[in-house]
Amino acid sequence: MRLPTPHFRLPIRKIVTVAFCALATPLAAQQGAWTGAVFGGVLTSNDFEEVFQPNQIDFVDSQIAGVILGYELRLPDDRWTLGAELQVAKHFGIQTHTEINVPVVLRYHPRNPWPRPLESVAFGIGGSHATALPQVEINNDGATRRNLIYWLFEVEFATPQPSDTVFLRLHHRSDAFGLLDPPAGSNGVVFGLRRSF
Repeated sequence: MRLPTPHFRLPIRKIVTVAFCALATPLAAQQGAWTGAVFGGVLTSNDFEEVFQPNQIDFVDSQIAGVILGYELRLPDDRWTLGAELQVAKHFGIQTHTEINVPVVLRYHPRNPWPRPLESVAFGIGGSHATALPQVEINNDGATRRNLIYWLFEVEFATPQPSDTVFLRLHHRSDAFGLLDPPAGSNGVVFGLRRSF
């Protein structure tokens, strides 16, 4: 008499689902934080390296003001967060277009900050769309395009209100070292107020 051969079918879909839930639960349990921010600043004729040397900054007649909706998720090492932003900004002065940026942002929160009010340092990179060719970039480089790479460098400081912070940011659009054609870019120095909710 022959015994029936057992059928061992791995429930792949269930295994993948359980594995995904097991990996996602620690992050999901941290309940990422939504933030909103307003910012304003001035553009320069400088390359981004020169913006870090205050005596070399050459501000131009081009101002920027905008709003940011952000979402951040704390990573397993709780000094770090990873998030994304949706920025909408309006330009004034020699250019009057609207700019939309969508960067991914990696943020470091030091445990023992110096100076004491320092809350975080962040770098973000993503895409940037201008509704018209930016005149500052044409003046800087002779030509530009509406879609460029956007990146930011930011320092954020605590305020007496726990849910509020202020920040200073380098607001940068560029061709990513020649990745996009024509070579073009612009830099702005912006200040902002952020609120967690």
